[in-house]
Amino acid sequence: MKRVPYNEAFAGFSMNPSVAHWEQQPVLHVPGSTPSRNLHLRRISSLLIITLLWLAIYVAGMFTPALLDDADSVHAEAAREMVLRHDWVTLHANGLRYLEKAPLMYWSVAASYNLFGIEDWSTRLPLMLGVLALLLATYGLGLEAYGETAGLYSALVLGTAVGPYLFTRFLIPDLLVGLWLTLSFYFFVQSLHQDPPLRMTCWGFAASCAINVLTKGLIGLVFPAVVIGGYLILTRNLRHLLKLRLISSSLIFLAIAAPWHVLAALRNPTQGGVRGFAWFYFVNEHFLRYL
Repeated sequence: MKRVPYNEAFAGFSMNPSVAHWEQQPVLHVPGSTPSRNLHLRRISSLLIITLLWLAIYVAGMFTPALLDDADSVHAEAAREMVLRHDWVTLHANGLRYLEKAPLMYWSVAASYNLFGIEDWSTRLPLMLGVLALLLATYGLGLEAYGETAGLYSALVLGTAVGPYLFTRFLIPDLLVGLWLTLSFYFFVQSLHQDPPLRMTCWGFAASCAINVLTKGLIGLVFPAVVIGGYLILTRNLRHLLKLRLISSSLIFLAIAAPWHVLAALRNPTQGGVRGFAWFYFVNEHFLRYL
């Protein structure tokens, strides 16, 4: 076999200290081979395996059991009343304002009701689609950080774990929170591999955090900030934050996350002795409940 020059044999081998633990293995390029085509086929196969696993486990379990009487019924009722009232800003349950929760899960369930009718399975459909997106996002994160095999195994482990499946037995947004967190970490890892980070990478990170805020409140911003901030401190790479197009990314975040919060506060102000949305949602639900 023809001797391959050192710089070709070790193409793609990163020695950047900030990403050293994600470095790729040296790849030997053999004349006449088609590595890009083989890699493309492997990725298609991985996506097919992940999708088939999701169909076998999660879609098969979408139709049973019936909705339970606690969180399931209350959250499903909030989505049903959203459809009946044509009010996509203020949540209601049993005719009462339901100001505790962020809206995205209820929006998705209400949209499912509009498309397929009010059924147990249509109630669970958005969560099941969210699981598929989470598995694919996990695959993408593993692929970006450690390579093809790690991405596939990560998705398979998550897809066959008991915990995520149990979280689909109740109508709660936690799996969707996991989806947006995974996407935010995916875009952050991408930004570490780009110098400078691409605009769409930075905006994708901002959008993932903003959508997570609409899914379960301020933790959608706090969780990735704590994890990523801790990582950058430990790696002494805080300067990387300055590369993330902070101004335009902040505008993207606000454009997605702010409108619903502003509308909800305007439509549900403090009246007499009854506190409004702003106090109840931010102070009571985000701070006082943890004290």
